[in-house]
Amino acid sequence: MTGPCLPLWAVHISEGVLTGPWVTGGFVVAGLLALVGAWRVRDEEIPQIALLTAAFFVVSLIHVKAGPTSVHLLFNGLVGVVLGRRACLAIPLGVFLQAALFGHGGFSTLGINSCIMALPALLAWQMFTVLQRLPWVRRPWFRGGLVTVSVLVWEVSLIYMLVLLFSNPWQPVSKMDYSLALRITGHPLTLIVALLLSVLIAWGERRLENAPEFPIGLLVGVTAVLATVLLNCLVLIWGGQEDWPSLVFLVVLPHLFIAVVEGVVLGFTVGFLVKVKPELLGWMVP
Repeated sequence: MTGPCLPLWAVHISEGVLTGPWVTGGFVVAGLLALVGAWRVRDEEIPQIALLTAAFFVVSLIHVKAGPTSVHLLFNGLVGVVLGRRACLAIPLGVFLQAALFGHGGFSTLGINSCIMALPALLAWQMFTVLQRLPWVRRPWFRGGLVTVSVLVWEVSLIYMLVLLFSNPWQPVSKMDYSLALRITGHPLTLIVALLLSVLIAWGERRLENAPEFPIGLLVGVTAVLATVLLNCLVLIWGGQEDWPSLVFLVVLPHLFIAVVEGVVLGFTVGFLVKVKPELLGWMVP
């Protein structure tokens, strides 16, 4: 499991991995996103952008060992929730610093790596904006539903990836058989057990008496990480120079646990900020 697969075990794609059109397209899309992020930026927003850029960069120092390699926290969901479309400015700067100082990814893939991180950040921003405006945001049933959905999505992702990897050992991606993973994941018994476990965890979360806003942060944080890893895998499959072996999908497994950490952290962060500085999140105070 060493050799050419190791550079693929993170959401920073290394140099020489993608074809030229994808590298070029990454810079084009990243440039367009940066223009969207910079549109009508105000002077008072610049310190906030700088602070979140620094936080996004610093969390890359926190590594979690995963077999022969390691993964690090992403926090693009937090950047998206706090900065909104300004995340398209903060994330490319953070990705550049990570490449320049730590060798994460490469300079030729700065564009595509920025897109992989920035697009889920925008998704997190939109999800948070919609959810926090719903009239049932503080209702116990709605909060429990958000936790249930968060856990269920995580469980289904874990089951699917485990079955996919074990049923296709060392198979090239182009020859992988996805049918068994789809059948097992979509089996009624699998879904019922996963749903029951999700409801049980949601009940346990209610007993912990977390902030009412915690479930929103949990769902947004988990979704941002899963979306980031999904984009990373799709780019490798569609834009890779090689027909990678199935082990490149192992990048998903450690990031599933990163998703739990970031979901919990974002949940507590949202709950705290709503109490002390709701305007930072654009939270509608009743």
